[in-house]
Amino acid sequence: MDKIEQALTACANVLGGIENGTLTTSSALLQCLKIARLLNDLDSIAWLQYEYGGYPRDQNGKILSAIWKVADKNGRGYTKEGERYIFSELASELEASIKAQQSAINNFSTQGTSVSGEYASASMSVLTNHVARNTKSLLNDIIKSEKQLSILKSKYYEYALRKHIEISFGNVVADIFYSYRETVDSYFARLSPEVIDKLKAIEDKINSDNPELYSQALTTCRRLFEGIANELFNKYFPDYSHEKYETKSGKKIQVSGDRYKNRLFAIVETLQEKSMSNSVVGSNIIHTLDWIDNLHDLQCKGVHSDITKQDAMQCIIHTYICLGDILRLQND
Repeated sequence: MDKIEQALTACANVLGGIENGTLTTSSALLQCLKIARLLNDLDSIAWLQYEYGGYPRDQNGKILSAIWKVADKNGRGYTKEGERYIFSELASELEASIKAQQSAINNFSTQGTSVSGEYASASMSVLTNHVARNTKSLLNDIIKSEKQLSILKSKYYEYALRKHIEISFGNVVADIFYSYRETVDSYFARLSPEVIDKLKAIEDKINSDNPELYSQALTTCRRLFEGIANELFNKYFPDYSHEKYETKSGKKIQVSGDRYKNRLFAIVETLQEKSMSNSVVGSNIIHTLDWIDNLHDLQCKGVHSDITKQDAMQCIIHTYICLGDILRLQND
């Protein structure tokens, strides 16, 4: 079982255990810490470690400001007389306190008590009032502790639920993309060695830790668009000698020179006419070309500004899907 599957199981344990009342809040906390560790969720690891081991204090006994904000953000904050406070009791402390207070209530009773003498009635009244006051105080403490424990329980449940949804959705997306990739890869495999080399070059650059290569990866994406545009244009428009292509709407667009986006337009329009099914590409050419323009703008950032790995990854994914859809139109 890999880490994702272990995390999903831990999420289910928290959700089911809290819903069924079979898991204590402190146990749910440990399961949430396990989830955060398996998913390398560093912010949540820090928060949950405070929840388990306590919120650190300075030499004056005050919780550190930054850590106080973490506690407030995660349900421990409350307002009293216009001031903001947090409760710092841990789930395990609240559970132990509730258990001890409930036991104490059972021991507060006048049952079996016997008094006699001149002041018997007054003594019994004092004893009864004492038991009532202490019982009420204990009940109030229990209610307060249970309320705080409930808040913590809801936060741990919320965390497990959020991660369960993220993992489950991620698995669905991964399965869909894997199926999509199997189909698209077969189309890429039919392209010329020059285009395949560009795909390999993108992989080498994005797997590097050198930021300069991220910009080069975007440039390679653009060349990949251009290479596929040229290859498919030669395939569907062999010996095309005109500088312009007339679209179905009657508009004439330049397809010579470096106008690879216009050549892609001509290719998509031609494949759309042959396609028996609708697709993102076939049903909305303008949308696709806008997509390509946006990618081109992103790629051009490599000349004018720093490119992050996230920028490069986003462009590669969009390039892959966009060109994959165009290639798939050939067999629709």
